[in-house]
Amino acid sequence: MRIAIISDIHANLEALQEAFSYIDNEGIKTVYCLGDIVGYGPNPNECVEIVRNRCKVVVLGNHDAAATGNVDISRFNINARNAIIWTIKNLDKKNINYLKSLPY
Repeated sequence: MRIAIISDIHANLEALQEAFSYIDNEGIKTVYCLGDIVGYGPNPNECVEIVRNRCKVVVLGNHDAAATGNVDISRFNINARNAIIWTIKNLDKKNINYLKSLPY
């Protein structure tokens, strides 16, 4: 069985769509996500929804945990902190709850 592993999406919808285009073209049906779905990019909700619908296994990344309030962002660099603050303000409740449900 062939699987695809994705990670560090950081809310980059265009890159995620391109990755899934490649995965689909290769006929790979099983996808695992190693976390950091959100952070930095402008499309956290869209990326969370795609990962939730397309990935068989998903684990929580540190940016995902920060966006749910489960990680202290004081150790993040200024750009990462600002991105997480923006993400927290823009993630919808359904996607926050999904991220909170993920295992480390």
